[in-house]
Amino acid sequence: MRVSFPQTPSRRAFSSRSSRRRRSVLLGAATAAALAVAGFAVLLLRPDPDGTGRPPVPVSHVDTSARACLLTSTDTDPGGTWAALRQTADAHLVVQRYRLPAAADPVAYVDTLLQLRCSTVVTTGKEARSAVASRLAKGKVTGVRFVVVADRPLAGAARLSPAKVSVSALELLVRR
Repeated sequence: MRVSFPQTPSRRAFSSRSSRRRRSVLLGAATAAALAVAGFAVLLLRPDPDGTGRPPVPVSHVDTSARACLLTSTDTDPGGTWAALRQTADAHLVVQRYRLPAAADPVAYVDTLLQLRCSTVVTTGKEARSAVASRLAKGKVTGVRFVVVADRPLAGAARLSPAKVSVSALELLVRR
């Protein structure tokens, strides 16, 4: 036996409101899905800006170029190493200068330069030279050249006399 309750005005109003709400929710969801599909289609089908089909040329060459890093200590640079090194910079070589802080762990600081992808580390000053010597004592670093601007040679590094610092001498050592 089926029991049915009489439809009251409030029950009819509730039923009508819930079906309108359901329709508006479905309509909103369908509209959102259609907009998402249209946006995705526009993103995928937009024309190539220069018509070549190639990716755009990078704005910066910093991440694609070799990097020469000058590590200096608190000593002065009487040979003009930084000035000569700056002149070697071009589209294929980025040069940067770092000063070894007095309280820094020298090996950790040189390792930081290596993590910054310095392909050549040039040093001037006693503290910077000893920092590179300490790092080289831990073992050879593959793919990185070390150049010390000093009167004494350092095992594992190329030496450039402070009196012989020039753009051409640094260019030979850095671009090797």
